[in-house]
Amino acid sequence: MPSLPKNYPFYNWVPKPLGILILILLFIPILTAGGVYTANSSEMLGGLGIQSEHIQFVGFLTSVGMAAFSPFFYRLVCLRREKMMCMAGFSLLYLLSYVCAVTDSIYLLAVCSIIIGFFRMVLMMVNLFTLIRYAFGMEATRNITPGNDPADEAGWDRLDCEKCTSMPVIYLFFMILGQLGTSLTAWLAYEYEWQYVYYFMMGALLFSILVVFVTMPYHAYSTRRFPITFRKFGSVVIFCLMCSSVIYVLVYGKVLDWYSDPSICWATFMAVLFIFIFVYMEKRQYSPYFLMDIFKLRSVRIGILLFLLLMIFNSSAMFVNVFTGIGMKTDNWQNASLTNWSMAGYFIGCVIAVMLAKKGVHLKYLFSLGFVLIGLSALFMYFEVQTAGLYERMKYPVIIRATGMMLLYSLTAVYANQRMPYKYLSTWICIMLTVRMVLGPGIGTALYTNVMQHRRQHYITRFAHDRDRLEPDMAVSYSQTVQGMCRQGKSNLEAEQMAALSVKGNIQVQATLSAVKEMSGWTLYGCVGCAVFFLLLPWKKRKPDPVLSGV
Repeated sequence: MPSLPKNYPFYNWVPKPLGILILILLFIPILTAGGVYTANSSEMLGGLGIQSEHIQFVGFLTSVGMAAFSPFFYRLVCLRREKMMCMAGFSLLYLLSYVCAVTDSIYLLAVCSIIIGFFRMVLMMVNLFTLIRYAFGMEATRNITPGNDPADEAGWDRLDCEKCTSMPVIYLFFMILGQLGTSLTAWLAYEYEWQYVYYFMMGALLFSILVVFVTMPYHAYSTRRFPITFRKFGSVVIFCLMCSSVIYVLVYGKVLDWYSDPSICWATFMAVLFIFIFVYMEKRQYSPYFLMDIFKLRSVRIGILLFLLLMIFNSSAMFVNVFTGIGMKTDNWQNASLTNWSMAGYFIGCVIAVMLAKKGVHLKYLFSLGFVLIGLSALFMYFEVQTAGLYERMKYPVIIRATGMMLLYSLTAVYANQRMPYKYLSTWICIMLTVRMVLGPGIGTALYTNVMQHRRQHYITRFAHDRDRLEPDMAVSYSQTVQGMCRQGKSNLEAEQMAALSVKGNIQVQATLSAVKEMSGWTLYGCVGCAVFFLLLPWKKRKPDPVLSGV
């Protein structure tokens, strides 16, 4: 690494506490900027006249763009040109946010989301490594430089112990800042029109550009040419098309009735085709974008399985929103406020992970504990779901699930990185982000929404069949509704129609809550099964492989 000024990346007049604060605050627009925002999705649907699956699909594409950046991260974080990277990155995010705010084209939103995700990841990694060096005086790039691997078993053990402490803290940092950004966008969407979320983000990006311009000096390249070539961008395009095709199938499958629709068939065919093209290109390229040998590592294979199961079962977070939205008639801002309690769960999970890892507790017990906690969150919903639930009690399943998620989220990365040669780190990050933010949530959302729809329809049919106007309670309720409508000036026919709609609405609410209750039980069984599986799975500390390490 080239020598850098003592107060890098700031001018000497910037005090260190202020510099640390600036670098931390820069993460808020980085982590918040996106092509679409969950908080304003309802208003956006009405304003643009599009279906909810479009918003969901575009949201996943942001994660695809983030994963696509990963193979470049070593080269970019080693540039050590914080000012140039921030100025260029924030400017591009500003322009893309403006396009997203004014366009009504879902295709343009999709393209912008992929590019936004790419540059979000660039800025996040560059800013993180700069913050670590500036705040703690640690050159973190040494632990990602290929060929700089520990030379002996003791060195690997030290590195693994450091990761058990550092990774939960890093994940806690990002997850709390990300949740704060989500809460902010939810408030803006609640108080103003949906476009104001984009306008606020544009203002935050402009302010970030100004702060960077004033506080950071220009640093020249340490080499003659920019270290990134366009040679690998062919693989980037194929990778994005591959992931986009898979997500299209998972998101639109339900509304298009799966393979009865030609577009789902074509998307599946394109996904398979792009997978074969991607593998072929990576095996034939002199400088591959993706190192296929990484799948020989058992820790990576188990890490993929852990992340996949985690994100599938983490989709059960929808139970709280469905229950509060349908059963309690809450709005988006109330649901977002409820989600803020996840920060308490993240903190608890981080403390548990660090303390138990320091005591030498085997990671398998922490993995099992994580799945048990997610299952307990579902168990809470199983007993809580009723038509007269308490909003204040919904924070408990949020906290419990977030605690389990934090344990699995951070420690899975720790386990997968054990004894991993540094040359595989960028490929692993790409795999991790793809599974954790694209495939896992996509499969989980598709699974839960489709099962929810099926079970809801089952209960609607059942409850409608059981309802009879000859029943005393039903007759009284129906008559009261009719009489109430008549007193308001409605005719008998109109009153009876409105009473019938009221009964239908009550049946739909009851059916939805019954479906949530049933699925909560199945989620508990699945999480307990995963906990037992990972307890019984043979766990061996993988020794450095001289072949894979290039030794």
